[in-house]
Amino acid sequence: MILKKRASSHFLISAPRSGSTWLQTMFNAHPELACVERRLFGDYADLVLDDGVKTPRLRVTLDKYVQSLLLHHGYPREKQKNMVQAFIRALLKEEHNELGKSIVIDKITPYVNTSQRVVEQIQNYFPKSKIIFLVRDGRDVLTSGVFHWFNKQPANANLSDFEKKRRAYFINGEGQRPNRFFQDHEIEQWANEWQQPLQTIESVQEKHKVEIITYENMLEDPQTVLRSCFQFFKVNRSERTLIACLQAGKFKAMSQGRERGESKANAHVRKGVSGDWKNYFTYQDGKMFHEIAGKMLMKYGYVASSKWYEELR
Repeated sequence: MILKKRASSHFLISAPRSGSTWLQTMFNAHPELACVERRLFGDYADLVLDDGVKTPRLRVTLDKYVQSLLLHHGYPREKQKNMVQAFIRALLKEEHNELGKSIVIDKITPYVNTSQRVVEQIQNYFPKSKIIFLVRDGRDVLTSGVFHWFNKQPANANLSDFEKKRRAYFINGEGQRPNRFFQDHEIEQWANEWQQPLQTIESVQEKHKVEIITYENMLEDPQTVLRSCFQFFKVNRSERTLIACLQAGKFKAMSQGRERGESKANAHVRKGVSGDWKNYFTYQDGKMFHEIAGKMLMKYGYVASSKWYEELR
């Protein structure tokens, strides 16, 4: 089942809102790297209605689509692997023809409860691939994620009174600031969406070459992080190439003119800083987040104590 590829194919895995688009932008400025988003694996499908759009968009992974295709054609389920493989081969050929780069990196931000499936399928179809894991403080991921939902919610969405007041204050600057920013179900979803990719790292390291980088290190020293990534992929690390990639990834360029730290609540590239969660977390939020994902916060050095949220009282 191993795929023969024209270009070397590798992966970038992170939770959503962890800086993967930033890293993707810098990779794509490299003459040998193309960073794409294929959505091959995860056995996932849903419909999302974005603000300003009349028709919902379909989010579906390739493996889920093939399952549906087989069902409608009446083909036996055993054909799924061969068909997924055929689709991937065709996609890799098209990427090679269109992109013309020697290395293609698939950016994956797994949907909630799909991370294990994603890495199992990578191991099935791309056993020789290298994988970068990008890690960001999960509390910042949660904060950025909820703001991102604001961007996607239609203005006429069926919102609760709390959500209407929150949206009015944080998007439109109207009314009073709510006593709390997060809802319990948002903390639960985003805490799991953050920690689930991280929980796969040890098993992936047993079979793949893995590089772990952090969003915080990218903020502090993007040049060193990029050099490390280029060395990992064994591509050009010249000063000229490095500067071109750094220029492409500047916050001002990606945010259409804003400086890092200058927030725009309804922008995809919102603020670009570390530690913004402190402006939104309550004691209740911190306690709940730690109960779900505290082990990962401690493992990656984001907190030194299991009672860090006590400081939020």
